[in-house]
Amino acid sequence: MLHSLLPKAHAKALVLPLLGSIADGFDDWLAATGYTAGSRRNAIRMLPQVDTDLRKRRVRAVTELNRDALHASWRHLIKHFPQNAGALRSLQNYLRATGQIAADTKETIPQSVAEKLSDEYAYYLREVRGFAIPSMANHRRVSHAFLDQLDRRQIPLRTVQAKDIEIFVSQAGKRLCRGTLQHEIAALRGLLRFLALDGRVPPGFGQTDRHASTLPSGATPTGAALANSN
Repeated sequence: MLHSLLPKAHAKALVLPLLGSIADGFDDWLAATGYTAGSRRNAIRMLPQVDTDLRKRRVRAVTELNRDALHASWRHLIKHFPQNAGALRSLQNYLRATGQIAADTKETIPQSVAEKLSDEYAYYLREVRGFAIPSMANHRRVSHAFLDQLDRRQIPLRTVQAKDIEIFVSQAGKRLCRGTLQHEIAALRGLLRFLALDGRVPPGFGQTDRHASTLPSGATPTGAALANSN
């Protein structure tokens, strides 16, 4: 799948001295886990920097990798690549999932709340709901964007209000056509139902009753209607 993801640049990843042998499998795992094509590209394009840094730490083979080496590399790379250093965490999760490093309950590389919950939701959609990978990837992308916005605004899930949903959907509506926006709303509605299963969002966000609510200027119905619909 790496060839179809990066037709011109895939060869550079495959010939990396340390990580080249796992680059293709890593991309397959990212796709199967629900990462979007854009997120996969960012992760694969980060591999040369990761490869170079790990080799500077005298890691000569994938079998020598461990969580401490990956954490040390992440701490260095996040200073220079703050937007893409998360590829180290994805790589660590891939190596754990495939048994190439020991599974450890201690999370070495920090994971944001948005990443953790969107990964959890993606797993639920795939393993419990049986979603196809493209649909799951879209739900994961929307979920991560919404949860990340809450995190940046320092709004805990338990205090989420309809206005917080309206802000997110209103911003999305400025860049999306109506049809695409409806898909975003459907994905967000699914996330809210999932979080309501064990009370991680306020009571009412997973209920089936509908309440009319519209954004200003005749925008697509959202807000309380989204928060209280199935």
